[in-house]
Amino acid sequence: MNGYLDIANSWGMWLASLAIIFVVFIQAIRFTMIAFKSGKSIGMEKKQMVAAFRSGITTAIVPSVAILLGLVVMIPSLGLPFPWMRLSVLGSLHYELMASGIAAKEMGFANAAQDPSGRAFANAVWTMSLGIFFGLLIVAFFTPKIKQLKEKIAGGDDNWMRIMTAAAFFGAVGYLVAQPVVQGGAPLVALVGGFVSMALIGIVIQFGKQNWLKEWALALAIIGGIAITGLASKFFGIGA
Repeated sequence: MNGYLDIANSWGMWLASLAIIFVVFIQAIRFTMIAFKSGKSIGMEKKQMVAAFRSGITTAIVPSVAILLGLVVMIPSLGLPFPWMRLSVLGSLHYELMASGIAAKEMGFANAAQDPSGRAFANAVWTMSLGIFFGLLIVAFFTPKIKQLKEKIAGGDDNWMRIMTAAAFFGAVGYLVAQPVVQGGAPLVALVGGFVSMALIGIVIQFGKQNWLKEWALALAIIGGIAITGLASKFFGIGA
């Protein structure tokens, strides 16, 4: 084992990482309790809240598999506790891989594992942590101001507020979609495959009266996109 990996997988790193993961775990439980209490206060039935909770869990399964694979990719160069904490708490798989890669390249290495001194590892830890920190500051200190700005723009019109919120959501989705469209190849195939899968699932739900599929729609669409991408790579060499 590389010398720095002894530190990356040390008890000290485990304790520091598990302490943060424990806080997030408690937060998740607390938010769930608040959500059920709020639902009850506005007259929602218990079966409705349970259905929403179950839908959230099933929707999160497939994306979590991708995160797990990302964790496996980072373990050889960053150890286990720190990447696990990062992917459990904040940031995203795309950001974490990008940040750690940039940090290593700035030190002259392809990845942190190529630097036995551990300097690339330390640089990756700081880059991954500080790179997302300013986003948290904005949320913590400027959320009320952003909310006031949104309400000022909407002018108290609930319909306009819904339109603006939907536009912001589609703008965020459009930003994520733009990269695979421009990049082409396997990312574009995955995008189209996921879209086609979701459309077919929607048809089955709508015309086949299979409402139970609504909870699994996103997960199945992701699986469909992955499957179509794999087939395109195997039989047509796209993204191979």
